[in-house]
Amino acid sequence: MIRLFFCTDVHGSEVCFRKFLSAGKVYEASVVILGGDCTGKMIIPLVSDGNGGYHCSWSGGEVDVSTAEEIEELERQIQNNGLYPARMDQAERDRLQNDPDALSSLFSQVMEETLRRWLALAEERLKPMGLRVIFTPGNDDEWGVDEVLKESSFVESPEGHITRVGDHEMLSLAWSNHTPWDTPRECSEEELAEKIRVLAEQIEDMENAIFNIHVPPYGTGLDNAPELDEGASRMKRGGSVMKPVGSTAVRDAILEYQPLLTLHGHIHESRGVQRLGKTVVINPGSAYSDWTLQGVIVDLEDHKVARFVPTTG
Repeated sequence: MIRLFFCTDVHGSEVCFRKFLSAGKVYEASVVILGGDCTGKMIIPLVSDGNGGYHCSWSGGEVDVSTAEEIEELERQIQNNGLYPARMDQAERDRLQNDPDALSSLFSQVMEETLRRWLALAEERLKPMGLRVIFTPGNDDEWGVDEVLKESSFVESPEGHITRVGDHEMLSLAWSNHTPWDTPRECSEEELAEKIRVLAEQIEDMENAIFNIHVPPYGTGLDNAPELDEGASRMKRGGSVMKPVGSTAVRDAILEYQPLLTLHGHIHESRGVQRLGKTVVINPGSAYSDWTLQGVIVDLEDHKVARFVPTTG
């Protein structure tokens, strides 16, 4: 038997990542997998007041901090919420407001620096324990993420490849079907089906295989998200109207190939486990904005999912 721990969609949350670092030991897993959308979405400027303090628009208000302890605590709160604090003076703030390319460049720099720090921390904490650590990107993650992941000699990133987890071949794919937000890794259902086919044909023992595909299969209850008004400007009825938004290509592939297990994320609200034919299909969901790490423990035997336990911590 092999035990794996899987979580996804931490979206840059420092506190959720640190909980991930503890999950292997806590849940007695030998493999820990951090699925797609591991990076944050935004920089929060901390603007110098010229006297050693900083001003920041944060959490619906204006915040002024002056002592080193206050500054560090503010940065910690921002990081725990999956955002990136960046100290700067007013001139730099003004320049970034008027230069989208410079802002995008700074975001990529800060995001990549944070990811490198995470990878180093994972190696420092988990390598001595003999844990195997796998990171895969998601549709929201910029392409620079792949290059940073390749730099690590400890953390594995099998995106777009087949790797082995014990005796199980695992297919990993970050792409999703189209979303309203034009994220870096999305494509048509036809293109997604072809990406899956190319990888699936490399698998030798499909009945014992794992599909680690970021987007969940359509219409399974693991892909229900709040319906948006036209233009994706706001949720209908305050987010109470839900609709399936997963991938038909992923659903069709699971039904065709019938792997042992599939692992998904992407839709934070649809935590659950289903079966498609013989395949166990799991989306552990995400509650990173509440500083909560949702995941799942899966015990695998030869050609059998012996047990799965959702976790919250």
